[in-house]
Amino acid sequence: MSVIVIGAGPAGLAATYELRKKGVDVLCLEERDVAGGRARGYNKEGYQFDLGAQFSANLCTTTFRLCRELGMEDAIQDFDFMGAMWRNGKLYPIPATINPLEAAKHWREILRFRGLPWKGYPQMARVAFHMLRRRRDFDFVTMDPEAVLDLSDISIEEYALRYGGRVALDYVFQPLTASLTLGEPDQVGAAHVLALLMGLMPGLKFLKRGIGSLPAALYEECRDSIRLSTPVNRVVIDNGKVKGVETPDGFMDADAVICTTTATTAMRLIPDLPDTLRKPLETVTYSSCIHFIFALKERLLPEGWYAVTFSRNEGSIQPGFADAGGKSPYFAPPGAGLVHSLTWGRRARELNELPLEELKRMMIKDLQMIVPTMPDEPYMTVAVRWDEAICLDPPGQARAIHYMRKNNYRDVEGLYLAGEYMYLISCVEGALRSGIEAATEATR
Repeated sequence: MSVIVIGAGPAGLAATYELRKKGVDVLCLEERDVAGGRARGYNKEGYQFDLGAQFSANLCTTTFRLCRELGMEDAIQDFDFMGAMWRNGKLYPIPATINPLEAAKHWREILRFRGLPWKGYPQMARVAFHMLRRRRDFDFVTMDPEAVLDLSDISIEEYALRYGGRVALDYVFQPLTASLTLGEPDQVGAAHVLALLMGLMPGLKFLKRGIGSLPAALYEECRDSIRLSTPVNRVVIDNGKVKGVETPDGFMDADAVICTTTATTAMRLIPDLPDTLRKPLETVTYSSCIHFIFALKERLLPEGWYAVTFSRNEGSIQPGFADAGGKSPYFAPPGAGLVHSLTWGRRARELNELPLEELKRMMIKDLQMIVPTMPDEPYMTVAVRWDEAICLDPPGQARAIHYMRKNNYRDVEGLYLAGEYMYLISCVEGALRSGIEAATEATR
């Protein structure tokens, strides 16, 4: 059996790795000259530049299983940090954990927290009560969304207004949604955001050499089966069956094709998709951003602090920012800072078209409004454009994808779709899991 995997991001690398374990003849084709996709990263002068994803959660069982299999078990680190909310020109610190047991250790800081307008506290109490009632409906083992499809059909904006109120939306759910997805609250399904929050409750984790170290390890393990700088022009389907792929160098035949690109790219590469597959993919949307990483000689935030978030009402052009300098000794030299700053939401489409140097100055000025010690010129700056940054999982997507996977996944013989959009928690964990499941389906 021969299998072609399209894309060497987390899903494609995981699929290739799983197929090699099964002894399958597999070739992974990646159009870029580097593997890793939206989870890639690299280290320069002691600074770890993770260009996409930043952390994981305890529920990321596939991520951590792969780490163990690749000899990276010691790379998994707990991530306990202080966050802050910026409101009315002031920073209000609060422990970032939402695990009730861990939060109890920080009761003094929680009681002193004044980051919300007073109306927000009773509103969030009502939301918390509803979340607790629905928590068991979220299945983090099989990732089956059936029990929460009603929540996936409404936006997180509608959810916050229905169960909390305007302040809960503007000062909690909007900043959280923007920070987690780079999207607006009316663009993102409620079940997606709630799944992320509930999934984070058991605790956060990160890889001590950056999330990009896992794709890098998968690439090294599978590099003989990966061909970089090799774009695919088209997946060839004949009479409802995959025949292979067309590349600039010609046709390559295969018994099966696993497409691990974004949903929009998959539709472009597979023009002969039946409606039973195409229509669900059409529901998938993505945020876009330019991701700036500023390497600094000194930390921007106090020791133990990691992230600052704020409401769109505060007038910032970013959803918040993080200083990863203190995450581990591998992220930055001692005492140094590593600030992640991103455009977000609908305005990102406008901002992303600005000259990069102009946008950089705007982002730095924006940071200086919050933390005046931000230097005018960072030690190093890295900027990466993501036209499709994070899957937004808009209202209706989870239902459409779920029933496509349940009823129509094999409608084209030999074709298997994979990517983070396949799961309610559309992140690196979802991408890895979907790649492995696609590989399993292909060899069944």
